[in-house]
Amino acid sequence: MKPLLAIRGLAKSYGAVAALRGVDLDVGEREFLVVLGATGSGKTTLLRSIAGLLAPDAGTIELGGRAANALSPAERDIAYVFQNFSLYPSMTVRENLAFPLRAPGRRLEPAVVDERVARAAGLLRIERLLERPARRLSGGEMQRVAIGRAIVREPRLFLMDEPLSNLDAKLREELRVELAGLARELGAPVVWVTHDHAEALSLADRVAVLGDGRILQSGTPREVYERPADARVGRLVGFPPINVLAVAARDGWWSTDSGARIAPCAPDVPGGARAELGVRPEHVALTGGDGGARVKAVEALGPAALVVLDWCGSEVRALVEAGGPQRAGDSVAPRVDAALACVWRNQPL
Repeated sequence: MKPLLAIRGLAKSYGAVAALRGVDLDVGEREFLVVLGATGSGKTTLLRSIAGLLAPDAGTIELGGRAANALSPAERDIAYVFQNFSLYPSMTVRENLAFPLRAPGRRLEPAVVDERVARAAGLLRIERLLERPARRLSGGEMQRVAIGRAIVREPRLFLMDEPLSNLDAKLREELRVELAGLARELGAPVVWVTHDHAEALSLADRVAVLGDGRILQSGTPREVYERPADARVGRLVGFPPINVLAVAARDGWWSTDSGARIAPCAPDVPGGARAELGVRPEHVALTGGDGGARVKAVEALGPAALVVLDWCGSEVRALVEAGGPQRAGDSVAPRVDAALACVWRNQPL
């Protein structure tokens, strides 16, 4: 089955700065795709190119099997939810929701407009706000209305540009859960961009990691978390951040330059081969005794504790159960779960 959205070789520069460098990306008919990347990675440029608000320098965009590069934003039938709420403050919530449906050329019957507004308000649980002016809404309510303005259009594709980033942490978490369910109920594909790995892992059917204007990896949330393609992806996904150690193959082990053995290496790895070893903090176990590591700090994280170690000349983090015996200054013996470690060969730190 052909994807609803197919992007090939998309490139866009602003003067000497290349925002996109040959992006290839597909989005399925009912897929929730999250594009994860740091600030400046090209996320918004990608969305604006898909929407037709920017003309790419190279590459093609297809929507429903139809070439879309030359189509106007209106012809693409895409709803775009911006980071800022973009409401009309003097209008009521009802008027804001209805506004996209009253645009010239739509010619919708008033009963159809009312039906779509009522459905969107019900989905977003804002019925009680319909007669309230937008200027009297809270931040979370404003964002619900902004998303509702996209829903009433019943577009073929939703584009979401970090729509939760202006909300406080508790409200972001609440809306993440609701929007994941809402996307499944609507059945329309979503491209959601964010720098927040928690949003990516909790919302996505598939995550595409964008860095330096390129797709670094694409896969399910579990794949991207457990088997990041390289250290850049590993550092973007997950908290506490992944440990990255420079190692070399010696006597069947990946060892640091100080000689500490970290994990066994595969039999076909030649001696002296260099690599980066990626180890999630939850895959580092600690036992007592002098194992070559010193505890620098212990940070309480509710049901868990983050133990920061000085090990092999590097700062290494271990995630352990709260209430453990480790204290700053202790000597401990770290042990890496080799089966869950990631080996990235011939990659610079």
